[in-house]
Amino acid sequence: MPRGIERTFLHYGVRKEDMELIEQSCRDSGIDEEWLKEYILKPYNDERNKQNVVEQKKLNQIIKKALNNLPQ
Repeated sequence: MPRGIERTFLHYGVRKEDMELIEQSCRDSGIDEEWLKEYILKPYNDERNKQNVVEQKKLNQIIKKALNNLPQ
């Protein structure tokens, strides 16, 4: 395994192996994994980096905003 910080962890706070599982689950469910990364994982990670924890209320806001940007 290569050393250093993985890109997926740096961008989303998710290990590469876990991101592969998330992406596969998205494909199986017909969800665009890029949408998931951009509108849910990235904002969640950004908020967690600011506050060290993401409150349920903030998570609900992230999800609601993401759903408003769901591709048709």
